[in-house]
Amino acid sequence: MRLFLRRQKHKPRLLEAERISYSDLSRRLQRGREDAPPDSLFIVASVELGNSTTKAIVTATDLKSGRTYSLGKSVKMTRGALSPRDAFCHTLSMVDLSGNSIAGLVKETLQECTRLAGVPISDLHFVVRSTGVTASLSRVDEVEGVIKALAKGCILAGVPPRKMISPMTVDDIPLELRRFSRMEKTYFDGTVAGNIPPGGELIVANEMEGELVTAGLKEAAGWLDVDFRSPVLSLDLGTTLAGRITDAGLPYAGVIGSFCGLAGAIPDAVVSKVVKVNFPSVLDLTAANRKIQGKRVRVRKEVVKGYVTDILKLVRIEKVKKGCRRIGGVPVNSDAAAMNGVVLIGIDAGENLSNLPKISDIGAELMKEEGEEYIIPVIDSLSTSIIVDLIRIAKEEGLILPETKIGVTGRAGITGKKPELILEELSALFGRNMDKEVIFADDALARGAAVLGRCMHQFGTVRNPLGGIQGRGCVYSQRKKLQKK
Repeated sequence: MRLFLRRQKHKPRLLEAERISYSDLSRRLQRGREDAPPDSLFIVASVELGNSTTKAIVTATDLKSGRTYSLGKSVKMTRGALSPRDAFCHTLSMVDLSGNSIAGLVKETLQECTRLAGVPISDLHFVVRSTGVTASLSRVDEVEGVIKALAKGCILAGVPPRKMISPMTVDDIPLELRRFSRMEKTYFDGTVAGNIPPGGELIVANEMEGELVTAGLKEAAGWLDVDFRSPVLSLDLGTTLAGRITDAGLPYAGVIGSFCGLAGAIPDAVVSKVVKVNFPSVLDLTAANRKIQGKRVRVRKEVVKGYVTDILKLVRIEKVKKGCRRIGGVPVNSDAAAMNGVVLIGIDAGENLSNLPKISDIGAELMKEEGEEYIIPVIDSLSTSIIVDLIRIAKEEGLILPETKIGVTGRAGITGKKPELILEELSALFGRNMDKEVIFADDALARGAAVLGRCMHQFGTVRNPLGGIQGRGCVYSQRKKLQKK
Protein backbone atom coordinates (compact mmCIF):
# COMPACT_ATOMS: atom_id res chain seq x y z
CA MET A 1 0.00 0.00 0.00
CA ARG A 2 1.15 3.54 -0.70
CA LEU A 3 0.37 6.56 1.42
CA PHE A 4 0.21 9.72 -0.65
CA LEU A 5 1.05 12.90 1.28
CA ARG A 6 0.73 15.55 -1.40
CA ARG A 7 3.02 18.56 -1.24
CA GLN A 8 0.33 21.14 -0.85
CA LYS A 9 -0.91 23.37 1.90
CA HIS A 10 -3.00 20.41 2.98
CA LYS A 11 -1.72 16.84 2.86
CA PRO A 12 -4.54 14.36 2.15
CA ARG A 13 -4.26 10.89 3.61
CA LEU A 14 -5.18 9.06 0.44
CA LEU A 15 -4.95 5.28 0.12
CA GLU A 16 -4.74 3.85 -3.35
CA ALA A 17 -4.72 0.07 -3.66
CA GLU A 18 -1.48 -1.53 -4.75
CA ARG A 19 -2.36 -4.67 -6.68
CA ILE A 20 -0.46 -7.79 -5.69
CA SER A 21 -0.82 -11.25 -7.17
CA TYR A 22 -1.95 -14.11 -4.98
CA SER A 23 1.37 -15.91 -5.46
CA ASP A 24 3.40 -12.80 -4.56
CA LEU A 25 1.30 -12.18 -1.48
CA SER A 26 1.71 -15.78 -0.39
CA ARG A 27 5.47 -15.50 -0.71
CA ARG A 28 5.50 -12.20 1.16
CA LEU A 29 3.54 -13.61 4.10
CA GLN A 30 5.62 -16.78 4.18
CA ARG A 31 8.84 -14.76 4.21
CA GLY A 32 10.49 -16.86 1.55
CA ARG A 33 9.16 -20.29 2.47
CA GLU A 34 8.49 -22.48 -0.55
CA ASP A 35 5.89 -24.84 0.93
CA ALA A 36 2.10 -24.56 0.71
CA PRO A 37 0.44 -21.10 0.59
CA PRO A 38 -0.34 -19.52 3.97
CA ASP A 39 -3.51 -20.84 5.57
CA SER A 40 -4.47 -17.45 6.99
CA LEU A 41 -5.75 -15.82 3.80
CA PHE A 42 -9.51 -15.18 3.54
CA ILE A 43 -10.31 -14.55 -0.12
CA VAL A 44 -13.41 -12.50 -0.93
CA ALA A 45 -14.86 -11.22 -4.19
CA SER A 46 -16.95 -8.06 -4.26
CA VAL A 47 -19.36 -7.74 -7.19
CA GLU A 48 -21.00 -4.34 -7.61
CA LEU A 49 -23.53 -3.33 -10.26
CA GLY A 50 -23.27 0.46 -10.47
CA ASN A 51 -25.07 3.05 -12.55
CA SER A 52 -21.92 3.80 -14.56
CA THR A 53 -19.61 0.82 -14.00
CA THR A 54 -19.83 -2.78 -12.90
CA LYS A 55 -16.88 -3.92 -10.80
CA ALA A 56 -15.48 -7.16 -9.51
CA ILE A 57 -12.64 -6.92 -7.01
CA VAL A 58 -10.89 -9.85 -5.34
CA THR A 59 -9.23 -9.22 -1.99
CA ALA A 60 -7.29 -11.39 0.43
CA THR A 61 -7.33 -10.66 4.17
CA ASP A 62 -4.54 -11.97 6.35
CA LEU A 63 -6.55 -13.18 9.35
CA LYS A 64 -3.47 -13.00 11.55
CA SER A 65 -3.05 -9.25 11.09
CA GLY A 66 -6.46 -8.20 9.80
CA ARG A 67 -4.90 -6.47 6.79
CA THR A 68 -6.66 -6.66 3.42
CA TYR A 69 -4.79 -6.81 0.10
CA SER A 70 -6.17 -6.19 -3.39
CA LEU A 71 -5.45 -9.09 -5.74
CA GLY A 72 -7.34 -8.11 -8.86
CA LYS A 73 -9.93 -5.75 -10.28
CA SER A 74 -12.10 -5.74 -13.38
CA VAL A 75 -14.27 -2.77 -14.37
CA LYS A 76 -16.79 -2.67 -17.21
CA MET A 77 -19.30 -0.05 -18.27
CA THR A 78 -22.79 -1.01 -17.10
CA ARG A 79 -24.23 0.28 -20.39
CA GLY A 80 -22.66 -2.85 -21.92
CA ALA A 81 -25.58 -4.78 -20.43
CA LEU A 82 -28.17 -2.67 -22.24
CA SER A 83 -31.23 -4.84 -22.87
CA PRO A 84 -34.52 -3.04 -23.64
CA ARG A 85 -36.20 -6.40 -24.05
CA ASP A 86 -37.41 -7.91 -20.76
CA ALA A 87 -35.88 -5.00 -18.83
CA PHE A 88 -37.02 -4.72 -15.19
CA CYS A 89 -34.77 -1.87 -14.05
CA HIS A 90 -32.63 0.93 -15.42
CA THR A 91 -29.70 3.10 -14.42
CA LEU A 92 -29.89 6.83 -13.71
CA SER A 93 -28.91 7.46 -17.34
CA MET A 94 -31.80 5.21 -18.50
CA VAL A 95 -29.79 2.14 -19.52
CA ASP A 96 -32.43 -0.62 -19.51
CA LEU A 97 -31.30 -3.83 -17.82
CA SER A 98 -32.82 -7.30 -17.74
CA GLY A 99 -32.10 -10.09 -15.30
CA ASN A 100 -30.21 -12.01 -17.97
CA SER A 101 -28.17 -9.01 -19.16
CA ILE A 102 -27.11 -8.23 -15.59
CA ALA A 103 -26.20 -11.86 -14.98
CA GLY A 104 -24.17 -12.03 -18.19
CA LEU A 105 -22.22 -8.87 -17.37
CA VAL A 106 -21.55 -10.05 -13.82
CA LYS A 107 -20.35 -13.45 -15.02
CA GLU A 108 -17.93 -11.90 -17.52
CA THR A 109 -16.62 -9.32 -15.04
CA LEU A 110 -16.09 -11.78 -12.19
CA GLN A 111 -14.37 -14.36 -14.38
CA GLU A 112 -12.03 -11.73 -15.82
CA CYS A 113 -11.23 -10.43 -12.33
CA THR A 114 -10.31 -13.83 -10.93
CA ARG A 115 -8.06 -14.47 -13.93
CA LEU A 116 -6.26 -11.18 -13.31
CA ALA A 117 -5.94 -12.02 -9.61
CA GLY A 118 -4.55 -15.47 -10.29
CA VAL A 119 -7.26 -17.02 -8.12
CA PRO A 120 -9.56 -19.75 -9.48
CA ILE A 121 -13.22 -19.07 -8.71
CA SER A 122 -13.27 -22.35 -6.79
CA ASP A 123 -10.72 -20.85 -4.36
CA LEU A 124 -12.94 -17.91 -3.41
CA HIS A 125 -14.15 -18.23 0.17
CA PHE A 126 -16.97 -15.69 -0.02
CA VAL A 127 -18.72 -13.42 -2.54
CA VAL A 128 -20.58 -10.20 -1.65
CA ARG A 129 -23.07 -8.58 -4.04
CA SER A 130 -24.21 -4.96 -3.96
CA THR A 131 -25.83 -2.42 -6.26
CA GLY A 132 -26.56 1.26 -6.65
CA VAL A 133 -28.97 0.67 -9.55
CA THR A 134 -32.19 1.72 -7.86
CA ALA A 135 -33.52 4.51 -10.09
CA SER A 136 -36.41 2.50 -11.54
CA LEU A 137 -37.55 1.02 -8.24
CA SER A 138 -40.68 2.30 -6.55
CA ARG A 139 -39.88 0.96 -3.08
CA VAL A 140 -36.66 0.39 -1.17
CA ASP A 141 -37.29 -3.35 -0.81
CA GLU A 142 -37.44 -3.90 -4.59
CA VAL A 143 -33.65 -3.81 -4.72
CA GLU A 144 -33.82 -7.50 -3.88
CA GLY A 145 -34.63 -8.23 -7.54
CA VAL A 146 -31.36 -6.68 -8.66
CA ILE A 147 -29.43 -8.59 -5.99
CA LYS A 148 -30.97 -11.85 -7.25
CA ALA A 149 -29.79 -11.05 -10.80
CA LEU A 150 -26.30 -10.50 -9.40
CA ALA A 151 -26.49 -13.87 -7.67
CA LYS A 152 -27.45 -15.53 -10.94
CA GLY A 153 -24.39 -14.05 -12.62
CA CYS A 154 -22.13 -15.27 -9.81
CA ILE A 155 -23.57 -18.76 -10.08
CA LEU A 156 -23.04 -18.74 -13.87
CA ALA A 157 -19.43 -17.77 -13.20
CA GLY A 158 -19.01 -20.86 -11.02
CA VAL A 159 -19.71 -19.58 -7.50
CA PRO A 160 -21.80 -22.02 -5.41
CA PRO A 161 -24.75 -20.39 -3.56
CA ARG A 162 -23.35 -21.40 -0.15
CA LYS A 163 -20.44 -18.96 -0.70
CA MET A 164 -22.86 -16.05 -0.91
CA ILE A 165 -24.57 -16.53 2.45
CA SER A 166 -23.45 -16.40 6.06
CA PRO A 167 -22.22 -19.77 7.43
CA MET A 168 -24.60 -21.33 9.92
CA THR A 169 -21.98 -23.24 11.94
CA VAL A 170 -18.20 -23.46 12.16
CA ASP A 171 -18.43 -26.64 10.07
CA ASP A 172 -19.52 -24.47 7.12
CA ILE A 173 -16.19 -22.62 7.24
CA PRO A 174 -13.23 -23.93 5.21
CA LEU A 175 -11.20 -26.29 7.37
CA GLU A 176 -7.96 -24.31 7.13
CA LEU A 177 -9.69 -21.14 8.41
CA ARG A 178 -11.75 -22.54 11.28
CA ARG A 179 -9.10 -21.83 13.88
CA PHE A 180 -9.57 -18.09 13.22
CA SER A 181 -13.32 -18.15 13.81
CA ARG A 182 -14.99 -17.37 17.14
CA MET A 183 -18.34 -18.68 15.93
CA GLU A 184 -18.57 -21.16 18.80
CA LYS A 185 -18.47 -18.25 21.27
CA THR A 186 -20.20 -15.42 19.40
CA TYR A 187 -22.53 -15.20 16.42
CA PHE A 188 -23.21 -12.79 13.56
CA ASP A 189 -26.00 -10.51 14.78
CA GLY A 190 -26.07 -8.13 11.83
CA THR A 191 -23.40 -5.75 13.06
CA VAL A 192 -20.55 -4.99 10.67
CA ALA A 193 -17.29 -3.52 12.00
CA GLY A 194 -19.01 -2.63 15.25
CA ASN A 195 -21.94 -0.74 13.70
CA ILE A 196 -25.47 -1.98 14.29
CA PRO A 197 -27.84 -1.21 11.40
CA PRO A 198 -31.19 0.55 11.88
CA GLY A 199 -33.94 -1.87 12.83
CA GLY A 200 -37.01 -2.77 10.80
CA GLU A 201 -37.45 -1.65 7.20
CA LEU A 202 -34.67 -0.40 4.93
CA ILE A 203 -34.22 3.37 5.04
CA VAL A 204 -32.63 3.79 1.58
CA ALA A 205 -32.58 1.38 -1.33
CA ASN A 206 -28.77 1.32 -1.51
CA GLU A 207 -28.37 0.99 2.26
CA MET A 208 -26.00 -1.96 1.92
CA GLU A 209 -23.55 0.28 0.07
CA GLY A 210 -23.49 2.67 3.02
CA GLU A 211 -22.80 -0.21 5.36
CA LEU A 212 -19.99 -1.63 3.23
CA VAL A 213 -18.16 1.65 2.56
CA THR A 214 -18.22 2.53 6.26
CA ALA A 215 -16.64 -0.83 7.09
CA GLY A 216 -14.20 -0.52 4.19
CA LEU A 217 -13.02 2.91 5.27
CA LYS A 218 -12.33 1.49 8.73
CA GLU A 219 -10.10 -1.16 7.18
CA ALA A 220 -8.39 1.34 4.89
CA ALA A 221 -7.63 3.63 7.84
CA GLY A 222 -5.34 0.96 9.29
CA TRP A 223 -2.97 1.47 6.35
CA LEU A 224 -3.05 5.22 6.98
CA ASP A 225 -2.31 4.98 10.72
CA VAL A 226 -5.65 6.59 11.57
CA ASP A 227 -8.01 5.29 14.26
CA PHE A 228 -11.23 5.36 12.24
CA ARG A 229 -13.41 3.55 14.72
CA SER A 230 -16.66 5.16 15.84
CA PRO A 231 -17.85 7.85 15.77
CA VAL A 232 -17.40 8.29 12.02
CA LEU A 233 -18.95 9.93 8.98
CA SER A 234 -18.55 8.06 5.69
CA LEU A 235 -19.30 9.25 2.17
CA ASP A 236 -19.26 7.19 -1.02
CA LEU A 237 -19.58 9.39 -4.08
CA GLY A 238 -20.07 7.06 -6.99
CA THR A 239 -22.80 7.89 -9.48
CA THR A 240 -25.18 7.86 -6.53
CA LEU A 241 -24.50 8.84 -2.94
CA ALA A 242 -24.17 6.47 0.01
CA GLY A 243 -22.78 6.76 3.50
CA ARG A 244 -23.50 6.85 7.21
CA ILE A 245 -22.87 8.74 10.42
CA THR A 246 -22.41 6.75 13.62
CA ASP A 247 -22.45 7.58 17.31
CA ALA A 248 -20.02 6.38 19.99
CA GLY A 249 -22.13 3.58 21.44
CA LEU A 250 -20.67 0.44 23.04
CA PRO A 251 -20.33 -2.36 22.28
CA TYR A 252 -22.04 -1.33 19.06
CA ALA A 253 -22.26 2.13 17.51
CA GLY A 254 -25.66 3.13 16.21
CA VAL A 255 -26.44 4.81 12.90
CA ILE A 256 -27.65 8.37 13.48
CA GLY A 257 -27.34 9.71 9.93
CA SER A 258 -27.57 8.37 6.39
CA PHE A 259 -26.79 9.86 2.97
CA CYS A 260 -28.69 9.29 -0.26
CA GLY A 261 -29.40 10.68 -3.72
CA LEU A 262 -27.07 11.89 -6.45
CA ALA A 263 -23.29 12.21 -6.42
CA GLY A 264 -21.18 11.58 -9.54
CA ALA A 265 -24.33 11.86 -11.66
CA ILE A 266 -24.09 15.65 -11.33
CA PRO A 267 -20.56 15.92 -12.83
CA ASP A 268 -21.69 13.32 -15.38
CA ALA A 269 -24.42 15.75 -16.45
CA VAL A 270 -21.80 18.50 -16.83
CA VAL A 271 -19.94 16.45 -19.47
CA SER A 272 -22.94 14.73 -21.06
CA LYS A 273 -22.92 17.10 -24.06
CA VAL A 274 -19.13 17.23 -24.18
CA VAL A 275 -18.31 13.56 -24.70
CA LYS A 276 -19.71 11.90 -27.80
CA VAL A 277 -20.98 8.53 -26.56
CA ASN A 278 -24.33 7.13 -25.57
CA PHE A 279 -25.08 7.25 -21.82
CA PRO A 280 -21.99 9.41 -21.08
CA SER A 281 -20.16 9.95 -17.81
CA VAL A 282 -17.01 11.70 -16.60
CA LEU A 283 -15.26 8.36 -17.16
CA ASP A 284 -15.70 8.94 -20.90
CA LEU A 285 -13.61 12.09 -21.06
CA THR A 286 -11.26 11.84 -24.02
CA ALA A 287 -7.54 11.17 -23.80
CA ALA A 288 -6.99 14.87 -24.43
CA ASN A 289 -9.09 15.75 -21.40
CA ARG A 290 -7.13 13.29 -19.27
CA LYS A 291 -3.84 14.83 -20.39
CA ILE A 292 -5.09 18.20 -19.24
CA GLN A 293 -5.69 16.78 -15.76
CA GLY A 294 -1.98 16.15 -15.41
CA LYS A 295 -0.86 19.53 -16.74
CA ARG A 296 -0.50 22.89 -15.07
CA VAL A 297 -3.26 24.80 -16.82
CA ARG A 298 -3.89 28.40 -15.89
CA VAL A 299 -7.58 28.89 -15.18
CA ARG A 300 -9.35 31.89 -13.73
CA LYS A 301 -10.77 31.09 -10.31
CA GLU A 302 -13.60 33.54 -10.71
CA VAL A 303 -14.75 31.78 -13.88
CA VAL A 304 -14.70 28.38 -12.16
CA LYS A 305 -16.57 29.80 -9.18
CA GLY A 306 -19.21 31.35 -11.43
CA TYR A 307 -20.01 28.11 -13.22
CA VAL A 308 -20.05 26.15 -9.96
CA THR A 309 -22.46 28.68 -8.45
CA ASP A 310 -24.77 28.39 -11.45
CA ILE A 311 -24.81 24.59 -11.21
CA LEU A 312 -25.40 24.56 -7.46
CA LYS A 313 -28.51 26.71 -7.97
CA LEU A 314 -29.98 23.67 -9.74
CA VAL A 315 -29.00 21.21 -6.97
CA ARG A 316 -30.79 20.52 -3.69
CA ILE A 317 -28.63 19.41 -0.76
CA GLU A 318 -30.82 19.10 2.31
CA LYS A 319 -32.22 17.12 5.17
CA VAL A 320 -34.83 14.82 3.65
CA LYS A 321 -38.31 15.85 4.66
CA LYS A 322 -40.74 13.46 6.30
CA GLY A 323 -43.00 11.77 3.78
CA CYS A 324 -40.40 11.90 0.97
CA ARG A 325 -40.33 8.69 -1.05
CA ARG A 326 -37.56 9.38 -3.56
CA ILE A 327 -34.58 11.70 -3.82
CA GLY A 328 -32.18 11.84 -6.72
CA GLY A 329 -33.84 8.79 -8.24
CA VAL A 330 -33.20 6.70 -5.11
CA PRO A 331 -36.18 5.30 -3.18
CA VAL A 332 -36.13 6.28 0.50
CA ASN A 333 -38.27 5.46 3.51
CA SER A 334 -38.28 8.66 5.54
CA ASP A 335 -40.82 7.23 7.98
CA ALA A 336 -38.52 4.32 8.84
CA ALA A 337 -35.66 6.80 9.26
CA ALA A 338 -37.70 8.87 11.72
CA MET A 339 -38.71 5.77 13.69
CA ASN A 340 -35.04 4.81 14.05
CA GLY A 341 -33.87 8.30 14.92
CA VAL A 342 -31.81 8.52 11.71
CA VAL A 343 -31.39 11.86 9.95
CA LEU A 344 -31.50 11.45 6.16
CA ILE A 345 -29.43 13.92 4.15
CA GLY A 346 -29.85 13.81 0.39
CA ILE A 347 -28.93 15.38 -2.94
CA ASP A 348 -31.19 15.93 -5.92
CA ALA A 349 -31.13 18.01 -9.08
CA GLY A 350 -34.49 19.75 -8.93
CA GLU A 351 -37.29 17.28 -8.27
CA ASN A 352 -36.15 13.71 -8.92
CA LEU A 353 -33.44 14.57 -11.51
CA SER A 354 -35.51 17.25 -13.28
CA ASN A 355 -32.62 19.74 -13.46
CA LEU A 356 -30.01 17.39 -14.93
CA PRO A 357 -30.72 18.62 -18.51
CA LYS A 358 -30.13 22.23 -17.39
CA ILE A 359 -26.82 21.19 -15.83
CA SER A 360 -25.93 19.55 -19.15
CA ASP A 361 -26.59 22.86 -20.91
CA ILE A 362 -24.24 24.65 -18.49
CA GLY A 363 -21.55 22.08 -19.25
CA ALA A 364 -21.97 22.63 -22.98
CA GLU A 365 -21.73 26.40 -22.45
CA LEU A 366 -18.59 25.93 -20.35
CA MET A 367 -16.95 23.93 -23.12
CA LYS A 368 -17.94 26.46 -25.78
CA GLU A 369 -17.08 29.65 -23.91
CA GLU A 370 -14.02 28.62 -21.87
CA GLY A 371 -12.67 25.41 -23.37
CA GLU A 372 -11.95 21.91 -22.18
CA GLU A 373 -9.25 23.02 -19.74
CA TYR A 374 -12.00 24.30 -17.45
CA ILE A 375 -13.98 21.07 -17.26
CA ILE A 376 -11.93 19.30 -14.58
CA PRO A 377 -11.42 22.39 -12.37
CA VAL A 378 -15.17 23.05 -12.40
CA ILE A 379 -15.94 19.40 -11.59
CA ASP A 380 -13.40 19.31 -8.75
CA SER A 381 -14.74 22.53 -7.24
CA LEU A 382 -18.35 21.43 -7.72
CA SER A 383 -17.80 18.06 -6.02
CA THR A 384 -15.96 19.78 -3.17
CA SER A 385 -18.85 22.18 -2.58
CA ILE A 386 -21.34 19.31 -2.55
CA ILE A 387 -19.31 17.25 -0.06
CA VAL A 388 -18.73 20.18 2.27
CA ASP A 389 -22.44 21.10 2.18
CA LEU A 390 -23.36 17.53 3.18
CA ILE A 391 -20.99 17.69 6.13
CA ARG A 392 -22.16 21.19 7.05
CA ILE A 393 -25.75 19.96 7.29
CA ALA A 394 -24.66 17.01 9.44
CA LYS A 395 -22.82 19.45 11.70
CA GLU A 396 -25.85 21.73 11.98
CA GLU A 397 -28.02 18.73 12.86
CA GLY A 398 -25.72 17.89 15.76
CA LEU A 399 -24.61 14.59 14.21
CA ILE A 400 -20.87 15.27 14.32
CA LEU A 401 -19.21 14.71 17.68
CA PRO A 402 -15.89 16.35 18.64
CA GLU A 403 -14.04 13.10 17.89
CA THR A 404 -15.90 12.16 14.68
CA LYS A 405 -13.56 11.12 11.85
CA ILE A 406 -14.57 11.63 8.21
CA GLY A 407 -13.94 9.17 5.37
CA VAL A 408 -14.45 9.73 1.64
CA THR A 409 -14.44 7.25 -1.23
CA GLY A 410 -15.80 7.10 -4.78
CA ARG A 411 -14.77 8.77 -8.04
CA ALA A 412 -16.59 12.03 -7.28
CA GLY A 413 -14.76 12.37 -3.97
CA ILE A 414 -11.13 11.30 -4.34
CA THR A 415 -10.00 12.01 -7.91
CA GLY A 416 -8.20 15.07 -9.25
CA LYS A 417 -7.62 17.89 -6.76
CA LYS A 418 -10.73 17.12 -4.75
CA PRO A 419 -8.94 15.83 -1.61
CA GLU A 420 -6.89 19.03 -1.23
CA LEU A 421 -9.89 21.24 -1.90
CA ILE A 422 -12.05 19.27 0.52
CA LEU A 423 -9.49 19.59 3.31
CA GLU A 424 -9.19 23.32 2.71
CA GLU A 425 -12.96 23.84 2.92
CA LEU A 426 -13.46 21.50 5.89
CA SER A 427 -10.65 23.20 7.79
CA ALA A 428 -12.49 26.49 7.30
CA LEU A 429 -15.80 24.90 8.34
CA PHE A 430 -14.44 23.42 11.57
CA GLY A 431 -11.91 26.14 12.34
CA ARG A 432 -8.92 23.79 12.56
CA ASN A 433 -6.62 21.81 10.31
CA MET A 434 -8.52 18.67 9.31
CA ASP A 435 -5.66 16.78 7.62
CA LYS A 436 -5.49 14.16 10.38
CA GLU A 437 -9.25 13.83 10.77
CA VAL A 438 -10.21 12.99 7.17
CA ILE A 439 -9.17 9.98 5.10
CA PHE A 440 -9.61 9.20 1.42
CA ALA A 441 -9.52 5.68 -0.03
CA ASP A 442 -10.34 3.96 -3.28
CA ASP A 443 -12.44 0.79 -3.49
CA ALA A 444 -13.79 1.17 0.06
CA LEU A 445 -16.86 -0.85 -0.90
CA ALA A 446 -14.73 -3.86 -1.87
CA ARG A 447 -12.74 -3.51 1.35
CA GLY A 448 -16.05 -3.43 3.17
CA ALA A 449 -17.13 -6.63 1.43
CA ALA A 450 -14.06 -8.33 2.91
CA VAL A 451 -14.95 -6.95 6.35
CA LEU A 452 -18.56 -8.14 6.01
CA GLY A 453 -17.31 -11.62 5.15
CA ARG A 454 -15.07 -11.59 8.23
CA CYS A 455 -17.98 -10.52 10.45
CA MET A 456 -20.24 -13.26 9.09
CA HIS A 457 -17.53 -15.83 9.75
CA GLN A 458 -16.58 -14.24 13.11
CA PHE A 459 -12.99 -13.65 11.98
CA GLY A 460 -12.14 -10.87 14.43
CA THR A 461 -8.62 -9.63 15.16
CA VAL A 462 -8.28 -8.56 18.79
CA ARG A 463 -4.95 -6.84 18.17
CA ASN A 464 -6.32 -4.83 15.25
CA PRO A 465 -10.03 -4.24 15.98
CA LEU A 466 -12.41 -2.47 13.62
CA GLY A 467 -15.27 -2.28 16.11
CA GLY A 468 -15.50 -0.21 19.25
CA ILE A 469 -14.64 3.45 19.65
CA GLN A 470 -11.48 5.45 19.11
CA GLY A 471 -8.80 5.14 21.75
CA ARG A 472 -10.34 2.05 23.34
CA GLY A 473 -9.56 -1.65 23.05
CA CYS A 474 -11.40 -4.55 21.42
CA VAL A 475 -15.07 -5.01 22.36
CA TYR A 476 -15.06 -8.80 21.96
CA SER A 477 -15.66 -9.46 25.67
CA GLN A 478 -18.53 -6.96 25.72
CA ARG A 479 -20.08 -8.66 22.69
CA LYS A 480 -19.90 -12.03 24.44
CA LYS A 481 -21.69 -10.67 27.49
CA LEU A 482 -24.36 -8.99 25.36
CA GLN A 483 -25.06 -12.10 23.30
CA LYS A 484 -25.40 -14.27 26.41
CA LYS A 485 -28.32 -12.19 27.70
